[in-house]
Amino acid sequence: MPHGLPPQIEIFRAGRHTDDSGAVHEFSPADVAGMASSYDPALREAPLTVGHPADNLPAYGWVKGVAVNADGRLAMDTRDVHPQFAEMVQARRFPKRSASFYPPQHPNNPKPGHWYLRHVAFLGAQPPAIAGLRDISFAEEAAGTVNFSEATQPPQPTQEQIQMDKELEAKLAAEQQKNAELQAAADKAKADAAAAQAQLAQFAEAARAERTASFTNYAEAQVKAAIVKPSEKAAVVDLLNLAADAKAVSFSEGGAVRTVPVVDFVKSLIERAKPAVSFSEQAAGGAGASSAAGLSDAEIDAKAKAHALQHKVSYAEALSAVCSFTGAA
Repeated sequence: MPHGLPPQIEIFRAGRHTDDSGAVHEFSPADVAGMASSYDPALREAPLTVGHPADNLPAYGWVKGVAVNADGRLAMDTRDVHPQFAEMVQARRFPKRSASFYPPQHPNNPKPGHWYLRHVAFLGAQPPAIAGLRDISFAEEAAGTVNFSEATQPPQPTQEQIQMDKELEAKLAAEQQKNAELQAAADKAKADAAAAQAQLAQFAEAARAERTASFTNYAEAQVKAAIVKPSEKAAVVDLLNLAADAKAVSFSEGGAVRTVPVVDFVKSLIERAKPAVSFSEQAAGGAGASSAAGLSDAEIDAKAKAHALQHKVSYAEALSAVCSFTGAA
């Protein structure tokens, strides 16, 4: 399928021409040059049409510029030509073109006093009134024969033209529908992706909150076990969160390489630490206070371990049973 129409398609030449209403006009090479110089797409851009519609619509493309070619003929360059229309032109469904101009004194002429291109009509079997222009060739230099027309009432389209118009409109409508469906699918996919991303973010946030809660419980347990000072609890939670995001570590143990998550390794270091406690005599009060009076820390530690082994309780519970203590803040 072509991406557009070829450049420099011939649409008019100098000479004596009869328009569709029967009026005879004489055009010199200077007149043709004037048509090229007066055309200003920024002022009024001529559309590409099928037949000669009174309102210049529908437009299947636009004339972005006209110039006099090496043969002295008026030739056009186009833009935004609908792909299906270009395909039909390439298939020679529209073998002829007809240029429609505003006469110099026409009330709608955007440049009074000059012939101004109104539209370029593509025709089917209707023969052009201007002979001698080359047919369109989709080779290196494209040019074509054209029809000259500025009739107030355009000629009635033939049945073949009507059928071609309907076929083209059906193709255009089908493509527009297809494009709309593709755009709707793309919009839905984008919305679904955004929703999925938001859901993943929510899951990740919930997982982080749950993980932090778990680490907080762990740190509180270590404080109760006299392994971690109360003032260090928040730092332990932050350290475990950082460790949870790190890669696993490997180390040699018993002649073998062991790989563990960093957070588990940090926990093992914390749990192997010596209890961070200070012992003191109590004149009265807690259980085991009298039995710990006058004992050194080493003796109290030995008693606590023996108590824990005998009663199958934790070291912290055994230590509480042996003496009173306060964590060093």
